[in-house]
Amino acid sequence: MPPVSLIGARLTRNGRSHGADRAHHRDPAPFLAFRCGRVAGGANGVPQLPSPPVAEGVVIRPERDADHPVIAEVVRAAFVGHPDEVASFVERIRASEQFIPELALVAEDSSGVIAHVMLSWVGVEGGSRTRILNLTPMSVRPDRQRIGVGARLIRDALGRAEEAGEPAVMVEGIPAYYPRFGFEQASALGFISPHPKIPDDAFMVKRLPGYSPDLAGRIVYPAAFDALGY
Repeated sequence: MPPVSLIGARLTRNGRSHGADRAHHRDPAPFLAFRCGRVAGGANGVPQLPSPPVAEGVVIRPERDADHPVIAEVVRAAFVGHPDEVASFVERIRASEQFIPELALVAEDSSGVIAHVMLSWVGVEGGSRTRILNLTPMSVRPDRQRIGVGARLIRDALGRAEEAGEPAVMVEGIPAYYPRFGFEQASALGFISPHPKIPDDAFMVKRLPGYSPDLAGRIVYPAAFDALGY
């Protein structure tokens, strides 16, 4: 999710600009597509339904130290518009106190690591607890996109969060994509976004079985998220 100045930059995925974001949001915040954990899909990058079945032999597991170089390659390939910035963002989360090794996941097949996602901590002010899980970034190797790998990885990550007893997961995501996993508008539940530039419909939360209304508060991004340009 680099101390580099990318304010106003429009991140593209595989060389495509995200026109769909402009359609959804009149004033998209900088780095929106990056923060959303966009996975490739239909026209303008918006995933199509139904997705083809995932290829056989895909395994999802926590990342290992030995995976870090290939994860960086996957991230750079997925985010060709700003490869080093997003790869650095992953490293910054990994080096921070908000990193959760068990919830930094890879998908791999016979060709190696093909996708990566992180759930890490962000702060909460005014709620019943001081931190909550957040999903970002999400990367799928270009030759393994559009076969449901990203969806499977997200569902697995959410399942692990639930098994760990976590009550919710936040995401700053594409409104046309993340609701299929149960994400809903967070402001309607009393959450306040980390920055006013974040479109309200992109600020979402997934309620898990342990969810309680008193969890709601102002989300605070940690220092590792400085790359977002707020």
